[in-house]
Amino acid sequence: PMEDIRVILRGADELISTGGRSMLAKILKGSKDKKILEYKLNECPAYGYYHDLKLADIMHYIDWMIDEDYLRIEL
Repeated sequence: PMEDIRVILRGADELISTGGRSMLAKILKGSKDKKILEYKLNECPAYGYYHDLKLADIMHYIDWMIDEDYLRIEL
């Protein structure tokens, strides 16, 4: 759904030059990971959006976004 796409993109905006797929999944899950809190990513509007899903399922959504060219990973 478009709402999910927007939320994932919003979360990804917070990670430019900071993190990657795994960190994005943790933001969307609502993780209390040390780096999430250190970078104040828990203040992102997308934080915890998928709190009821497993990280593996969230990663699947992120991978779909990458495959469909909504997101790009740069090294």
